[in-house]
Amino acid sequence: MNAPLAIREPTGIRALLDINPVAGEKRQNAKRFWTGREEKLLRQYYPAGGVSACLTVLPGRTASSIYNRVGQLGLRVPARDGKVHERQRWESSDQIDAIIKRAFQRAPSKGDVQHCAQTVGRPRWWVSKRALKLGLVAPRFKEPAWHQDELDIVSDHAHKSPKTLQRMLARNGYRRSETAIIVKIKRLGADRTDPNHLNANQLAGVMGVDRKTVAGWIEKGWLKAKRRGASALDDFWWIHRKDIRTFVIDNVAAVDLRKVDKFWFVDLMAERGS
Repeated sequence: MNAPLAIREPTGIRALLDINPVAGEKRQNAKRFWTGREEKLLRQYYPAGGVSACLTVLPGRTASSIYNRVGQLGLRVPARDGKVHERQRWESSDQIDAIIKRAFQRAPSKGDVQHCAQTVGRPRWWVSKRALKLGLVAPRFKEPAWHQDELDIVSDHAHKSPKTLQRMLARNGYRRSETAIIVKIKRLGADRTDPNHLNANQLAGVMGVDRKTVAGWIEKGWLKAKRRGASALDDFWWIHRKDIRTFVIDNVAAVDLRKVDKFWFVDLMAERGS
């Protein structure tokens, strides 16, 4: 039979978290999410009275949930000497490590980790972090570094969809998720403007008309366009520059040259093959 876990009697915030009191019924399901009003109360009461003061104004919130939330918000309780003493520095021991190792012999569920945390008197995040340090769980490795060829592909074709970029990278031997591609485009600050296409809103802007006018040209068959998605919104019309030139040439009377962007218009009509 295993000897009982020997943990010295805690004091202060440690004692409060061990007891983990709650005023009223503990919040569950959707009610467990923190609201702006609750965070406002934390900022109002925590700096002066700590977790204990917050318990009285936040029914349904446990001491540990309040303690974790104020940590995320960066709130602290200064003492008379100006130092912060309420943040707990959690220590481990051979007995605590043994309990964690038993809990992580198999892949534990969220509930299993929570039960282990209650057994050793530690926050769940600390137990998970300790299990990682003990080598009981596999670390989450960062994505491989981006090769210059990948960066060139993404930069040169940033105007294309993430799915298309993913296929282009795959053809060149690189595997990236659509999310990773979107994040990389933002970090590179790449120009996502397609030099060969405009949507209906963009065309309306340079032609000096509203988007309904452009939609009317498309519906009448004067202006050739494709849809980029299932939505019927004008923004999803995708119009090639060559089709815009054809429209201008075939429908001169519909174009008010006083309203068009003259620099864009000259560049459009001066292109080879216009």
